Amino acid sequence: MPSVRKMLLVCVAIALNVLLFAALPSPASASDKDCADFPTQRAAQTFFLKHGGPRRDPDRLDGDDDGIACEDNPCPCSYRKHLSQPGEAILNADRRLLLRT
Repeated sequence: MPSVRKMLLVCVAIALNVLLFAALPSPASASDKDCADFPTQRAAQTFFLKHGGPRRDPDRLDGDDDGIACEDNPCPCSYRKHLSQPGEAILNADRRLLLRT
């Protein structure tokens, strides 16, 4: 039968391993982005939109839920609430030409 001393050492070793494992960052928190991670508001907004915003904001970049990420970051800024669709730039250019004529 193992001695009480050996069992105590095993329990202490297990407890230390559990504490060390708990102190490691989880994969989700390791990749979590904050506004300070982006040089401009536009960069944050682009990341925000590519990762589900404004419907989904896993990084909590839009603190006031208005669809605009990191509003306090320096400009250049972007207040778009959706990503451009393929061909959208061409359609917008055509509309601008029509409005000029």
